[in-house]
Amino acid sequence: MNPTKAGAELEPGVLSDAEFEAFARQHPQNNFIQSADFVRFQRARGQVVELFGVRRDGELIAAGKLNYTTNRFGYKVCECAKGPLMDYTDAALVRDVVGLLKARAAARKAAELRISPNLPYIARNEDGAEHPELADNRPLVAALEGLGFEHQGLEMDFVNVNWMFIKTLEGIKDSEELIMSTSYRTRKAIRKAEKNGVFLEQATLETLDEFYGALSTAGDEKGFVYRERAYYEHLLRTTSPEFTKLMMAKIDIPAYRKSITERLEAESAAAAELRREVEETGSKKKANRLKVVQDLADSYERSLKDIERFPDSVGVATVAAIHFVCFGDEVVCVIGGTVQDYIYFNGATSLYWGMMLHGLEKGYSRYNFYGTFGIEGQDEEGHGGYQFKKGFGGNVVQLVGDFVMPVRPLAFRANRLGRSAVAAARILLGKLPLKRQA
Repeated sequence: MNPTKAGAELEPGVLSDAEFEAFARQHPQNNFIQSADFVRFQRARGQVVELFGVRRDGELIAAGKLNYTTNRFGYKVCECAKGPLMDYTDAALVRDVVGLLKARAAARKAAELRISPNLPYIARNEDGAEHPELADNRPLVAALEGLGFEHQGLEMDFVNVNWMFIKTLEGIKDSEELIMSTSYRTRKAIRKAEKNGVFLEQATLETLDEFYGALSTAGDEKGFVYRERAYYEHLLRTTSPEFTKLMMAKIDIPAYRKSITERLEAESAAAAELRREVEETGSKKKANRLKVVQDLADSYERSLKDIERFPDSVGVATVAAIHFVCFGDEVVCVIGGTVQDYIYFNGATSLYWGMMLHGLEKGYSRYNFYGTFGIEGQDEEGHGGYQFKKGFGGNVVQLVGDFVMPVRPLAFRANRLGRSAVAAARILLGKLPLKRQA
């Protein structure tokens, strides 16, 4: 993008869905929150959404989806989550667009303006170590504060996610190169799931109950907060099948048991024959081969024992469910998990792998594991999930976070005081929420 021309007049206005989508999809900061699909979904949910754009000489140079929310006391907030989309290296443009956004929020009677640019704070590697020589937006944070924003900090935000783990798919030619970019342990889990017949299915309105049953069970077991069923129904009714992918990993229990039994019988027969030949000839080569075959037969026997608790009457079981979004340059794993009873089948691994293959096939350049925490060490909550994602390869990505600006200062300060009083009362009463938001 070009720096703002001296004296060039900027023209703010409301955009159509098509104008916004064309701009957002091709923008370097593209993300699913700032998309026409998500606009349709939020409007269907009764949310007040406005598509705001800024033109210069007729060319659209900045845009953002603005959400207006009003609490029970009439306090209104204008929020541009993961936006606005614009060239943040152009200081004059940032200053002018912020001024126009503030004016728009004021015109809509909002008391505060919130933005959260979809930009990294400081580049990090897979271990979370900082690499400011690659990307460093600390100057942007200071610049936005100079324009009147209050930075809300850099702690993990489970609502407007700002700590992620992202794997680049650029430069990977095929599935073999992709799987070799993962760790040995992850490759082993992927291949085991494939060999065992785990298959993926995208939920529809007709099969939503299957997806939601697995998602809610995983959420209850793992302690993450998940949306109500109606949320996912609205997604399916208002967004495209490529944008919203409610994916399930499944296993056909009778077919799996039959397959393992047949493999056990074949390997046991082969082991018996090799044992006879070793006894007759004393061949070291065949003795080594016998060990390999017997180990395989033993593993199949253990597998049959492991699934004794799953009778054939279970039929086809949904072992994991994850909500994915595909938009712009990335596939995003929004939320989901594995049903603990079926963790043996590596359902989440299958879903991650399957959607990586989808991303590679469709030309997406990033696979975003989304909310990631527990990066600092094994004693932190969430560290196991981070290690699981790390096995697929990628880097920690920390965004610049949320920024809040007073639009109506008196109302803004009164709201802050009220919230502080409520928080203090909760502490005194011991009623602070313990569950994290996912």
